[in-house]
Order: sequence, then structure tokens, then C-alpha cells
Amino acid sequence: MLSIPTMGLFVWVGVLAVEAEEPAAQGLFSGTFADALWTVLAFVVLMLVLGRLAWKPMLERLKSRELYIQQQIDAANNARQQALDLLEQYKQQRAQILKEATDEAQQQQEEMLEKASHEIRAIKQEAQDDIGYAHARALEQLWNEAGAMILGLSREVLGREVSPDDNKHLIRDAIEQIRRNSATPVQPQTDPKQSL
Repeated sequence: MLSIPTMGLFVWVGVLAVEAEEPAAQGLFSGTFADALWTVLAFVVLMLVLGRLAWKPMLERLKSRELYIQQQIDAANNARQQALDLLEQYKQQRAQILKEATDEAQQQQEEMLEKASHEIRAIKQEAQDDIGYAHARALEQLWNEAGAMILGLSREVLGREVSPDDNKHLIRDAIEQIRRNSATPVQPQTDPKQSL
């Protein structure tokens, strides 16, 4: 290969040779063989210089730019795919969280319903126990009052004091008689204070 100063010398000699000749008729193909040779030689030298100094580096830069752009496109495609994968992952996590929240809410609802049901049963049982206790007390009070009434009646009917054994016997008989005669059990009356 020729060095740059040598090629510059050839170009300079070619320019001087062209200027030294007298101008001839100005036609497209007018001139001597030497002019054509120098023109071709100058063109070849110019092509070699441009090829080595301009086109080769330019092509290398264009190839490196193309490679850089291709890498950027690949990186963008990878980032896009990662974003799509991440989006899909987030959608799955969201669906899982919604499912867990729904399940937990349903479980809490069932627990609250079970707790409320248990409390209702406890209150109902307590109310039934209170009613049973009040009923038993009312019956006991009724029987005691009935016994006292029978004692009072026996004093008036017999006109004398009844012995404790006779008293017990008369009370038992009267209570048995009242129990047989009462077809319906005594219903407890509600306390007006409790209804308020």
C-alpha cells in the first residue's frame, strides 16, 4: 500500500500536469491519453485514500452503531418480556390475595354467625332456666299458701287446733286433691318491671 504522503504527491503531480497543458477544445472526451491516465490514477488513489481513511472507519462505525441499536432493541424486548412476566405475576398475586381475603372474610362471617348462634342458645337456655325457676317458686308459693289456707279452714271447720301430724296429713291430701283437679299448669305471670 502507498503511504498518504506518496499518494498526495501523485495527486499534486496530476494537478500540475493538467494545468500545464493548453486548453483545447472543451469536449467531453477531449484530451490526451496521459490526461486520462492521470485522471484514472487520481481516481484510484482517491478511492484508496477514501477507502482506507473514510469508508472503512465509517463502515466500522455504522456496523458498531447497528450492533448497538440491535443490542438496545434486544434489551428493550427483554425488558418488555420481563415487564409482561412481572405483570402476570402481579395479576396472579392479586387474584391470590383477593381469594385469601374472601376466604378469610367468609371464615370470619361463619365464626361470627356461630358465635352469635351460641350466644343466642345461651341466652335462650338462661331464659328457660329463669322461667323454670320462677315457675317452681310460684308453684312452691302456691302450695304453701294452699297449705296455710287448709290449716285455717281446718281450724274453723273442726273448731280446734290440729296436731302437726294431722296437719301434715291434711295438707298432703289437699295438695293431692288440688293437683288432680288442676288440668292446666299454672302459667307464670310476667313481671311488669321486667317488660320495661
